[in-house]
Amino acid sequence: MKTLPKLVLALLATASCAAGADTYSSDQARRDRNREEALANYRAGHTTAREEAHDVARSARHGGHEVAESSRQVGHGVASESRHVGHEVASESRHLGHKVAVKARDTTARADAKFGTVPKKDAHGEASNPTGMSTTAANGPKP
Repeated sequence: MKTLPKLVLALLATASCAAGADTYSSDQARRDRNREEALANYRAGHTTAREEAHDVARSARHGGHEVAESSRQVGHGVASESRHVGHEVASESRHLGHKVAVKARDTTARADAKFGTVPKKDAHGEASNPTGMSTTAANGPKP
């Protein structure tokens, strides 16, 4: 009787191994099919969703960089043009100031030639500060 349980146990073990081997072979076949599909997709140029998402992100980053670069170039152009206009305005102002000063000197020279030279008052002398006044401010003397 002792051999019968051993025999049954051996038969069960053999059946179990056969079932496991069958499962292993079906898993291996599925893996082989998946590998072949993946290789076929790779050769055909198909991409996975992850690769497509990566490409979209890369494209978005590239677009953002292009926009930023364009903005920097436009800002640089605006700043350059502003400096140029400011320089022109300052130059024209200097030219106009010089022109006014020349005309004032010419007018003074003609008046001096016509009426004679008028003696200038001493800025720190008696004539510049009337008696009893502390200062001669632009808005009038202060008592």
